[in-house]
Amino acid sequence: MMFLIDTHTFIWYVTDNSRLSNQVLELINDENNQIFLSIASVWEMGIKHGLGKLTFNLPFQTFMTQQISIKIKKPPA
Repeated sequence: MMFLIDTHTFIWYVTDNSRLSNQVLELINDENNQIFLSIASVWEMGIKHGLGKLTFNLPFQTFMTQQISIKIKKPPA
């Protein structure tokens, strides 16, 4: 199946936040599922990062490139 996750779901997933339910974790981690992240979510996180409201353990661009190469995909055009 294909799933489009929102900004909070993505952030919670990559930070192992306990607010993400086990059911959602299973869906994201299931290799049979395709997980997509909207470019609007990337834009939103970039703004929050630039304002200092969101930090990652790597530079933002490096972090996003890494996440996209691992599991998260851009939606098809």
